Amino acid sequence: MLSAILFILQMLSAVVFGEAAIRKYPEGQVALEKLSKAGLFFLRWRAYADYKSELRQLRNIFGAIALVFTAIFFISGPSREPTLISAMPGIFITLWATMHFGINIKRSLSEQFSMAALLFIVPWIFLLVDYAEILPFDQLPMLASPFKIFGILDLKNYQIALILSLVGGLGGIVMAILSSLLFSVVPLIFLFLIVSLSVFSRVLLSTSPKKAYYASILYCIVIGPALMFADAKDLL
Repeated sequence: MLSAILFILQMLSAVVFGEAAIRKYPEGQVALEKLSKAGLFFLRWRAYADYKSELRQLRNIFGAIALVFTAIFFISGPSREPTLISAMPGIFITLWATMHFGINIKRSLSEQFSMAALLFIVPWIFLLVDYAEILPFDQLPMLASPFKIFGILDLKNYQIALILSLVGGLGGIVMAILSSLLFSVVPLIFLFLIVSLSVFSRVLLSTSPKKAYYASILYCIVIGPALMFADAKDLL
């Protein structure tokens, strides 16, 4: 991937470097004008990108690709050995989920903390139910049964409710924080790439043609070959 990017950059810098020679021919002049228009269109498009809208579009693309690969998986059936195709549905479903969480992070965090609050409140609801004798047998000891190895069932009901609410509330908060950190990584990476490309495009649009010409010469003769050599030697 890096080799392809470096090759494209080298070709573009070579075109700018040899612009005068290329314009001597009518075909070359037409090609350069088309490249110039396409380049300006791309730079203006990226310079004023709507970050949130593009993240939503990426999420929708990942979701569509996940559906396609899931359909292919069910049509072709599971393979005897793990393959890249069989892993694609899971990969793109994960990408879609992380993008969906990252774009709607406020709502997602609100839902996570609401769940933590519910885990905190539930033991006290069971305590009230047991105290009012609404049900024929106590519910709180059943709720605490997974922790009986810690001797929690020997405590009084209000103590059991207090411990369960603290464990549930703190556990819910920790899970909310960890899930927000985990699911925010992918959206932040894409956001960083989009913003970086936007800033770079604005810099290029504000650069004078003379400076751009000298920069392309420097890249074509010195920087580009050095990067391609380093990539060929696995130094990058």
